[in-house]
Amino acid sequence: MSNRFLSASTVIESLRDNGYNNTAYALAELIDNSLQAKATRVEVGFIEEKLAKRKNYTVSEISLWDNGNGMDAETLRVAMQFGGGTHRNDSSGMGKFGMGLPNSSISQCKRVEVWSWQKGGEPYYTYLDVDAMKEGTLEEVPMPEVSPIPVKYEEAFFNKRPESGTLIIWSKLDRLSWKTGQSIYRHCEHLVGRMYRNFICNDNIKIESRTYRPSGSEKLDTWKIEVFKANDPMYLKKNTSLPVLPGSYKNEAFFELMDEEIVSVEYINENGEPKRDDVTITTSMVKKSIADKILKNTVGRLGGTEWGKHCSKNVGVSIVRANRELVLRDSFLTSALRESKGRFIGVEISFPPSLDAVFGVTNNKQDAVKLIPYDMNSISSQAGFDSEQEYLRDLEENSDSLLQVLKVVSVIKKQVSALTKSLETINVIGKGVKGAEETKTVAEGAAGKATQGSVSREKHGHKTETIKDELKKEDVVEHLKSAGGMTQDEAESKAERLILTGNRFLIEDVARDSEAFFDVSTSKGLTLVLFNTNHVFYNKLVNKLGEEELEVIQTAIAGFARVMNETTHEGKLNHLNFIRREWGRVISEFLEEPTDDDVNDF
Repeated sequence: MSNRFLSASTVIESLRDNGYNNTAYALAELIDNSLQAKATRVEVGFIEEKLAKRKNYTVSEISLWDNGNGMDAETLRVAMQFGGGTHRNDSSGMGKFGMGLPNSSISQCKRVEVWSWQKGGEPYYTYLDVDAMKEGTLEEVPMPEVSPIPVKYEEAFFNKRPESGTLIIWSKLDRLSWKTGQSIYRHCEHLVGRMYRNFICNDNIKIESRTYRPSGSEKLDTWKIEVFKANDPMYLKKNTSLPVLPGSYKNEAFFELMDEEIVSVEYINENGEPKRDDVTITTSMVKKSIADKILKNTVGRLGGTEWGKHCSKNVGVSIVRANRELVLRDSFLTSALRESKGRFIGVEISFPPSLDAVFGVTNNKQDAVKLIPYDMNSISSQAGFDSEQEYLRDLEENSDSLLQVLKVVSVIKKQVSALTKSLETINVIGKGVKGAEETKTVAEGAAGKATQGSVSREKHGHKTETIKDELKKEDVVEHLKSAGGMTQDEAESKAERLILTGNRFLIEDVARDSEAFFDVSTSKGLTLVLFNTNHVFYNKLVNKLGEEELEVIQTAIAGFARVMNETTHEGKLNHLNFIRREWGRVISEFLEEPTDDDVNDF
């Protein structure tokens, strides 16, 4: 019986669950390493095959090669260790945690192989294999040995192998977020372009995606080539993935710089020495002249144009470390701002790796967990202080780094407030569209009450997934088309209005061949309540109500929908659906004029 402190199987599985949000973030770790190695070119390859029992091509291996500095045998071995790496003391580079290569790799696959070479020399090779590690047959990183790159990779990837570089192959893929090369690229395109926008725009690096398919047992043919374009959430850069602007504006930036504020942050370094570094907070906003130009020829809202749709994917505060984005956080924006004009502002927070501990940068470089919009009243009372000032004094007396974070957060909130005020001068409404202030319909009033009531219930512990999810136009459109039977144009119009009002309920009247008086469907944050205009109850009562009474009954039915949303037990939910349908059938029988046969049955 083994008396080891740790179970290899348990530890490896825990490491595999290290928190990479998806395949795109895992690949980003490898790109980070390439940039750290001064690479000017990175290629992400997706090798597709027709696997057994699948008709379509599926990714069987993922490759990444770069023309960076490469690694000698010892450096390569250390880089493959968990917590290894050679950049831990680098205060300026994006590496440091020593977890990127092994952790990101095994989060997606069971086997990772690496070849690395320097100054025209032959490649050194080593590997990790999850199955062997769990079985205990692989207890340390194999000593790298000189080994040629297999012919199928060598011929597919290199016209001429770079003087120095690294090639990584992921195989035995079992945790990919997406299954085809094109789908992985589509999901990575926006994120990778935003993460590395500064490097791409400055021509520091070119990042390509290539999909390969086998041609014979030892040959790979290039099937598709894509180049990652910079995606700038500040919209201050040119030649990005943003569609070309109209007319004479095609060579301009979409947004203009509004402010740039520097906050000095104090911290204690690893040697216990007091230090100070700067955090730069930059803000931008859509140019009024360009917005007006677009709207001049637009029927609808600026948000509905191809430029507005692009902006909708970049809403929030961009948190940037060592010139590379960690996360785009929208919680600094109010709900109303996120759902209306929030897409037309940009906020970027940039800081060096020396401040990682202050801001709580995670070792997978996906977040700065301490850089959030704190509610001072709430956190001071939770800490047991009678006032915010007393709490801040205590932080200062104890040299708590949270005080430095709060200083930065305060500036962010101030800048967001200034942007919100500046947005009042920007029109985002084109021809033939009423503004956000247009008169609400009765159904919108009921939907608003249901939304407010749902938020209140969430706060009191009655949790669902329906309020937490952010409404996304494409998800709402699909829901309205599939469950509501709407056309594309109808669904898009309704979706835009929902995002504008912030309602999480949509109440509609539809003619249905159903015994139910109303139907309910909930998907990705939106609850759709459909009143059946063919039902006798609708015709005999609902259709004759005044506005006030109609809003009451619509709100009441939305309340029933909320009960269904809160029901997590499938059996109970099925029972509620049964009651909903049967109630509709019974009240039809009660309200419809009885036939002679019905009377004679008594």
